[in-house]
Amino acid sequence: MKNLVKILLSLLILAFLFHEVDMGAALKTMKQANPLLLAAALGVQLLSQTVAAWRWTLIMRKLGFEHDLGFYLRSYFKGTLFNQLLPTSIGGDAYRVAEVHAHGAPLKEAFYAIFIDRIVGLVGLLLLNLFAILWAPHDLYPTIILYTILAVILGTLVGFVLLLWLHRYSPLYRWRFTRLFAELSERFWRVYHQPRDLLVQLGLSLLTHLLGMLVLFGIGHAVGINEPIGIYLALTPIAILLTILPITFAGWGVRESTLIGLFMLIGTPEPKVLAMSLLYGIILVFAALPGVVFYLQSRHRWL
Repeated sequence: MKNLVKILLSLLILAFLFHEVDMGAALKTMKQANPLLLAAALGVQLLSQTVAAWRWTLIMRKLGFEHDLGFYLRSYFKGTLFNQLLPTSIGGDAYRVAEVHAHGAPLKEAFYAIFIDRIVGLVGLLLLNLFAILWAPHDLYPTIILYTILAVILGTLVGFVLLLWLHRYSPLYRWRFTRLFAELSERFWRVYHQPRDLLVQLGLSLLTHLLGMLVLFGIGHAVGINEPIGIYLALTPIAILLTILPITFAGWGVRESTLIGLFMLIGTPEPKVLAMSLLYGIILVFAALPGVVFYLQSRHRWL
């Protein structure tokens, strides 16, 4: 039911945009897009996913699960496949939990590992958004958007620091619900108590999202939005942040409406932005396709 609601919401938002924006012009722009730049964007997206898989590998090794990079890379791409293509009851993260559990990790440990991977990925994205705000002209964003983003960034960074220390507060172990946070904090400390490990993984998270921004930069130039990279750095991280909200199917609809709203701030024609966003969604789908091959080769299948 939840997935049906997400699909319907995506369709409603897209239908509204298709009605309000000149779809003929958007489709024409898509057809005329530079194929070499689109191919390069696809390559960069695949690289971004590979970097994210490497980050996850480091987390799992710190927690004592010594599979090689190839195993985690295949598992990550299979998770991406479920996130991007299939309206199933199991998401990409749940698939990864199930797979590492099937290969020897206790279920609870697998869950904590995926959660930590998600947290450090989110922190990297929020840091990129912070850089975007500092980079952008001071009057680019409406005040309410600016302060909302800053509040989210501050709250998440405070939560990140707290997670490193919660396990030292013994009363948390008394109750089942709070014990989950204490145990998560234990694993968090195990992974990040060395500053070098923390910096490396935050760096990988930043690199993952910077590459995602470069994907949009390449697609934007492919459709004629020939703004300098600084403009993309100022605008696209916010769109990437909002698309991770679990309210639509694979970010469709939210991504398009957000990018149109952001690029309107600099006067970019709406059909070009819509074309860029739709092509970005298509490239994400193509970048997930290696997961089909890896899934068919799997010994463990649950769907």
